[in-house]
Amino acid sequence: MTRISRDRDDVHIALLRGVNVGGAKQVKMLELRELARRLGFGTPRTLLTSGNLVYAAHGTPAADAAVALEQGIQQSLKVSARVVVVTAVELDQIIDDNPFDDEDIDPSRLFVSVWRDPYDRAALLPLLEQTWGDERLHLGARAAYQYAPDGAAHSDLVAAVADQLGDRVTARNWNTIGKLPSLVEDVAAAANDDE
Repeated sequence: MTRISRDRDDVHIALLRGVNVGGAKQVKMLELRELARRLGFGTPRTLLTSGNLVYAAHGTPAADAAVALEQGIQQSLKVSARVVVVTAVELDQIIDDNPFDDEDIDPSRLFVSVWRDPYDRAALLPLLEQTWGDERLHLGARAAYQYAPDGAAHSDLVAAVADQLGDRVTARNWNTIGKLPSLVEDVAAAANDDE
């Protein structure tokens, strides 16, 4: 995956947990972008309808942005949703830590579970000791990589990661992760144009 050379230190990626899945917790992406603007975040962009928001943070720390977005979504959109926020640098690390990227696997069957707090990684260490049949697990610095050839809905491994971390983790497939860097580049370029 191509790395973006532009300085993107102020760009964040917010991943909403469990929205627009099976008709539950409906959040319109236009309303999410408008909320981000009201919170003072610049040039917000969304990807798909599953709650992927990229924006210029204007110096707001990622943890503070996550809280502000959660509160804003609850108050303005009347939806309770946990939000995991990573910086563009952390997204680079998530992409670089993927041990399966060079392998011949279906990217829609590779699930990346991004945890809210870096310390959450320790809760998943016992899962490395278990056998998962055809499924495979790798823990990176900020995310767990689960290859589930039969899909997430039929995966004991994907369920185990979710059970261990509860609402402190949110998952995306590798196809979705792969589309985020171009949004980061777009937001960084738009933010630079605004200066």
